[in-house]
Amino acid sequence: METTETQSCSTGDFDITKDVLDQLPCMVMAIDRDYNVLNLNAVGCNWLEEDLEHVKGRKCYDLVQSPHCRTDNCRVKQAMENDRVFVWRNEMTAAGRTFPVEYTASPLKDKAGNIVGGLEYVIDITERVKIEAEVRAHSRTIMELSTPVIKLWDGIVILPLVGVIDTMRAQQIIENLLSSIVENEAAVAILDVTGVPMIDTSVAQHILKTVSAGKMLGAEVIITGFSPNVAQTLVTLGVNLGDIKTSGSLRDGVSKAFDILGKKLV
Repeated sequence: METTETQSCSTGDFDITKDVLDQLPCMVMAIDRDYNVLNLNAVGCNWLEEDLEHVKGRKCYDLVQSPHCRTDNCRVKQAMENDRVFVWRNEMTAAGRTFPVEYTASPLKDKAGNIVGGLEYVIDITERVKIEAEVRAHSRTIMELSTPVIKLWDGIVILPLVGVIDTMRAQQIIENLLSSIVENEAAVAILDVTGVPMIDTSVAQHILKTVSAGKMLGAEVIITGFSPNVAQTLVTLGVNLGDIKTSGSLRDGVSKAFDILGKKLV
């Protein structure tokens, strides 16, 4: 098998090839087509707690482990077989430590352009994943705060909506309202859209689904507070709300809710 001989360009005491690789903040590993390690930079040696001389010639999958190792999902294997570059996220275990990584796999070629192995550039993304999780948690909190469900009375919950509703928020509304119906054993759920300036066809369909799902849970859903603009838009779009209980104002909707429960407001 043809092997690749690394060329180094030295400037005084500085070996550009080796020193640059060693100073990269990621692991760079070169392997041959049989997955034997040809080279590993300083970060890689540090992750493995090994020196270069002890890793050369060993199988890469014996040194680091990931769910892709020794499977057709191995991106280095795919890079060598398809002459393509692959970027993927994964988890990697090295020297007993498992952490999230983003790795780039590319074919390793000789001077004639023949693929003689593969290269891996592996970045530890522990901090990035942590930040992404925090952002997702904050987003969920904001979303939940934007769709609060309030227990108005025993058997009645109300969800007042303010602002623009997009498809993602509409989905959150459905989930929160249905969860609240179950948690509060509500017989009536009021969806107040007084503060919603516009409802398009997509959002209207989500509302219809909410009403249907609420009925399946044994609750009656009343929609209150349609503005003239929203009502006109729904009529123009041909959205059929004929089977849905609606009220022009929240007050009327609350009154209907108590009627359903057999109670009277005084």
